[in-house]
Amino acid sequence: MLKLIFWFIVLAAVAAGLTWLAEHPGEMSINWLGYEIESMPVAFALGVLAAGLLVLWLVVRIIRMIFAAPGAAVDFFRLRRRKKGLDELSGGLVALLAGDAASARKSAHKAARLIPSEPVARLLEARAAQELGDTRTARALMQKMLEDERTEPAALLGLFEQARKEGDEAAARALARRAWDKYPTLPWAAKAMLAFTAADHDWPAVTRLLEAQRASGLLDKQEANRLKAVAFTAQALDLEETDPQQAMDLAVRAHKLDPSLVPAATIAGGMLAARGYTRKAAKIIEKTWRLSPHPDLAEIYAHLRSGDSPRDRMKRLQALLAKASGGEEGAVALARAAIEAQDWETARGALRPWLDDNPTARVFELMAEIEQGQHGDKGRAREWLARAVRAKRNPAWTADGMVSPKWLPLSPVSGELGVFEWKTPLQGSEQALAGSPIPAELLEALPRDETPEAEMKMVGGQSADEAPRADEQADEKPAAKAGDTVVELKAEKAPAGSEDEKTATPAEQEQAEQEQKAETGKQTESSEAPKDGATPGPEKNAPPANGGGNGNDGVVRIAKKKKPTGASIPPPAPGMAPPAPPMKSRPKVVERENDVIPPIPDDPGPKERDEKSKSNGWVG
Repeated sequence: MLKLIFWFIVLAAVAAGLTWLAEHPGEMSINWLGYEIESMPVAFALGVLAAGLLVLWLVVRIIRMIFAAPGAAVDFFRLRRRKKGLDELSGGLVALLAGDAASARKSAHKAARLIPSEPVARLLEARAAQELGDTRTARALMQKMLEDERTEPAALLGLFEQARKEGDEAAARALARRAWDKYPTLPWAAKAMLAFTAADHDWPAVTRLLEAQRASGLLDKQEANRLKAVAFTAQALDLEETDPQQAMDLAVRAHKLDPSLVPAATIAGGMLAARGYTRKAAKIIEKTWRLSPHPDLAEIYAHLRSGDSPRDRMKRLQALLAKASGGEEGAVALARAAIEAQDWETARGALRPWLDDNPTARVFELMAEIEQGQHGDKGRAREWLARAVRAKRNPAWTADGMVSPKWLPLSPVSGELGVFEWKTPLQGSEQALAGSPIPAELLEALPRDETPEAEMKMVGGQSADEAPRADEQADEKPAAKAGDTVVELKAEKAPAGSEDEKTATPAEQEQAEQEQKAETGKQTESSEAPKDGATPGPEKNAPPANGGGNGNDGVVRIAKKKKPTGASIPPPAPGMAPPAPPMKSRPKVVERENDVIPPIPDDPGPKERDEKSKSNGWVG
C-alpha cells in the first residue's frame, strides 16, 4: 500500500512539472567547448538530459551484471541445494513422527549431505538412530551436538532419555544437573532434578528447587504450594518418630499450604490431639474433611479424647457429619462407630441410602457384620458378603495404575511428586458388576423375638408351623421294649415305581446290615414259644423275607409305651418343628408272636427263611 502511494506521488509530481513547463515556454543557449547551441526549447533540453541519464543507468547495470554473473550462478546452485535439503528435512520429520524411522534416517542422511551446516539434520539423524536401536550412533551424534550451543539442549535431553532407558542413573543425574544449571527454564530438567532429589529424601533441597521453579515461572503459585505441602508432609513422616515436635510443625505448615492434603491433616491432628490440643486438632480435621473425606480423618476425629466410650465416639462422628456429610466415607465411618457401640439401627440407617447407589464392597461387608452382630444371622450375612464380592473395589491410594495401602509422596512408576489420590481403583467391568437391586426384606432388621433359626427351619419340606406328617410321627417313635403294647396299622402297599416306594442301593443295604449286626450284638431279646397248632413265625429281630425293612409287606407296626421310663423328648416350642430323635442305628422291627408274614413269590418258607437269617447274622 505504501509503495503504491509513493509511485502515485511521483507520477503526480512529474505531471505537475510537465504542466508547468507547458505553461512557461522558453529557449536555451549553450556555449561549451567551442560548440554553441542557440534557441533550444527548454522542454527539449530536459528530455535530452533525462534520456542521457537513462542510458547511463543501463550501461552501469549491464556492467554490474557482467561482473556479478559468477557469484549469481554460485548462489543459484547453493539455494537450490538448500531447498532440496529443507524438503528432505521436512519429509524426514514427518516420517519420524509417523513411526517410519528408516525413511527418516535416509532423509536425514540426504539433508546432512545437502545442507551440512544445518543442525536439525544431525538431530533428525540422531533421533532416527535411537528409534532404530542404534544407540552407539545416536550417542556419537548427540555428543557432537553438545559442541553447538544451538543443539546442546536437545542433545542433553536425548542423552538423558537414553541413559534412563539403559538404567544408568548416575549419567542421567549428571545430564539433568548440567541442563538445570545451564538452562534453568527447561521443564524436563526441572522435573528430573525434582524427582532425583525427592528420591534421595532430601526434602529441604526439594523445597529449594520448588521455590526456584516458582521464581523461573515453571510453576504457578498454587501448584508450588501443593508440592511444597507434599514435601513438608514427607519430611514429617520421616521425623515422626525421631523428632515429633518438628514433625508436627511441618505437618501444620503443610496443612496451611494445602488443606486438602489428608496425610498432613492426619499427622497434625493426631499429634495435636495426643498433646491435648483437641480444639486445634478438631479444626484441622474438620477443614480437611470438607475438602477430602477419608477414613483416617474420621478415626482421628472419633478418638480426639482418650478414654471415651464407643457411644461417645459415635456421637462425635455424628457431629462431624452434621457439618459435612462426607458422602460414602461419612456413612462408612458412622456405621463402623455405631457397630463398635452396638447401635445397630444407627449403623443400618447410615448405610441404607448407599445400598442402591452402586456402593463399594465395604458397605456390603459392614451390612454383613451388622446382621451377624445383631441377630447372628449367618444366612443374611452370607448374602451381603456375596454382594460385596460383585461390588466395586474399596477406595485406595492410587497413582499411575499402582495401588498402595498407604500414602506415598512419590510415584513408584514415574517418580513424580504428589500424584497419589484416594479413589476407587479402576477395573474394566465395574459397571457390569454393579449389584442387582436390594430386596426390601433384606434391608429391614429382623424383629427382636424372631430368630433366623425359626425362619429357616424346615422339616421334610414343611415349615415349622405345619403339623408333622404321619410317617414322620412314626419315625419319631422310639423302639418298643419289653412290656410295651404294640399297635398294628395296616396300609396298602404303594404301587411299583411310585415316590413312596424307595429302593435301597447295595451300599446302603450293606451299611444297614453292619449296623444291625452291631445292634443285635449289644441287645438280645428272647422270643416266646408259639402256641400249639400255630404257625411258627420268624425270629423277633429277623427282617422280612424280601430283605427290606421299610414296610413293603403292607404292615406298619408302631410301638407305644405304657409308662414312659427314662428321659422323654420335650414337646416342641410354639412355632418350632418337633426335634428328631437321635438315630444311632436303624430302628428295630418289633413283632408279636403268632405273626404271619404274607408269602411272597419264591418264598422258601419259614424254616428256610429262619436258617438264612441266622446265616446272615440278622439274629444273634
